[in-house]
Amino acid sequence: MLKHYIQWLKGLQSATSPFLVGDDDLSLMSNVNTSYKLGAIIKRLGYKQVGSTLQADKSILGLHNFRQNASTQKMLATCDDSTGDDTQLFRSTGGAWTEVTAAETAWAGKAGINVEMEDFIGYCFIVGWGATDGFIPFCSFKDTTTFSDSTNVDGALEAKFIKRYRDRLYLANLNDGGALPYRVAISDLPSGSTLGWTEYQADTGWLDVDYSEAITGLGSNWDRLMIFTEYSAYMYDQSTQKKVWDIGCSNHRTIKNSGAYMFWANMDGVWQSSGGRPINISGRVTDFIKYATPTSFFAEVVDEEYHLYVGDVTVNGIAYTNCSIIYNIATQSWRVHEYYNTLTTLGKFYSSGDDRLYLGCSDGEVMEMTKYQDTTPVYSDDGANISALWETKAFDLGDPSIEKNIQKIKFYADKAQGLGIKAMIIDKNTRALNKIVDLGTLKSYITSPNFKSLKGNFIKFIGTETSKLPYFSFFGMSVLFEPNTKL
Repeated sequence: MLKHYIQWLKGLQSATSPFLVGDDDLSLMSNVNTSYKLGAIIKRLGYKQVGSTLQADKSILGLHNFRQNASTQKMLATCDDSTGDDTQLFRSTGGAWTEVTAAETAWAGKAGINVEMEDFIGYCFIVGWGATDGFIPFCSFKDTTTFSDSTNVDGALEAKFIKRYRDRLYLANLNDGGALPYRVAISDLPSGSTLGWTEYQADTGWLDVDYSEAITGLGSNWDRLMIFTEYSAYMYDQSTQKKVWDIGCSNHRTIKNSGAYMFWANMDGVWQSSGGRPINISGRVTDFIKYATPTSFFAEVVDEEYHLYVGDVTVNGIAYTNCSIIYNIATQSWRVHEYYNTLTTLGKFYSSGDDRLYLGCSDGEVMEMTKYQDTTPVYSDDGANISALWETKAFDLGDPSIEKNIQKIKFYADKAQGLGIKAMIIDKNTRALNKIVDLGTLKSYITSPNFKSLKGNFIKFIGTETSKLPYFSFFGMSVLFEPNTKL
């Protein structure tokens, strides 16, 4: 009998019984992609460093693409200074980083700060908070050195979060002589490039959403401002404020838009909404949420893909390190990346008509993820090997009750690149006790490995490759077998 398995369009399925995993699912995948060349398993690309190290061994805690206007933009990044006492601000146009020295003066004595930024009226407005040193002063920035803790922020509040909605700025989870975690402050209407906060001082420019739950994030889409707590979501249209869902958000940095869709994460999963009741889209990778720490997650959307960094997590007995789970909106599929560096934030940078994913790292460096269509893609993580791993389902080849004798296998790959293939016979409930047969490496478009004996009720195929080589591209396999009808 002959079976063909030649497409893997659905990506990762790690949350069901092995009997329910589809033939076109992967039960395990790390550093491979099934959404770029639809149905093929392709090794992911790597990343390269942007400029030099901002501050050695100090985590990048803020990344923001400041688009001052259509022709003037720069990437902004923040991290602690060398002594770990103050917060620094750096700018880059895609290369070397230059410090905005006035920021370190304004933020002296403030370290470990998650810095949030928003563009409005030609300025970048900056707030932030850290667990040890609390709030930083609310500041504004434009051009290359025009940094101030008074221009357009006089009379405003210190805050954890900031968001532009329509023609005003909104600050949330405030410090106004004391913590006001449930309050949103609203700016005045701007006059040209001037912004005031008198309406807040007049006790008319604010919203209180819940006196018992702190605001955990702000978003804006569908011509509405979204205000999240851990357990609830509120909509505001500059006239009416109302609670819309008992579905909260665990971290402001997971709230991202892609067109009409808003995505965010909490302890129950990743949520998607186009303005109506949200749906949980993370069922196939739910354990990556459940066994990680959602309050520490952060995300970015680039090329219609939602990148959610979950850190270190163990799923189905497999330990993942420096891990992102990635949702491809077009194919509605998930995959997993593991990075060489520990990430501390993500950002999106516009360059030459294209959006680029930037990775802020714990060692004070900022990386740029490359793309398959780049002229010179990168095949390493800043010089380090990339280890790719994928596993199919446990195939029963038509009847789970019957042992099969595998007679011949043909593998197909248009870029073999030394991809190693193994077969695992599933007959034990402990992964380490199952028999594994090494089928060698793929070296051509069609590879037929030689093997002595391959028998079992269930068989899965495993692909592994670790190198700085260009990416492999694996299509599938044909399996010739003979069933043993004697139970």
